[in-house]
Amino acid sequence: MKNILLLTVFLFSAGCGLNHHYSVYQYDNGDDYISEGTQRIIDHKTHKMGYATPDGKVIIPPQYKFAYPFKNGKAKVTYSGNLSKVPHSGNEYHYWNSHHWFYIDKNGKKI
Repeated sequence: MKNILLLTVFLFSAGCGLNHHYSVYQYDNGDDYISEGTQRIIDHKTHKMGYATPDGKVIIPPQYKFAYPFKNGKAKVTYSGNLSKVPHSGNEYHYWNSHHWFYIDKNGKKI
């Protein structure tokens, strides 16, 4: 009985969501907003960000350190950077800091 229960839990967790280690990026205390038919996703193993459709189809696999939502057909992304604290916010607010931002289209091509 224990083996059946473990197998059921494994199959359930492997089949749920976008991928067994991808999920919708959490923003503003909930799932990322849908923007131009996409949502940001995050790979929990690598902590990289990518994009998927609201129904879970991955369109740009997680590969970016930080990624903004699509706007006017493009998204601002970076492969490197760090999370910096907003001064005088009591460590409550942070922002993404990088010197290597660039834009991509919905195919993931640099523009």
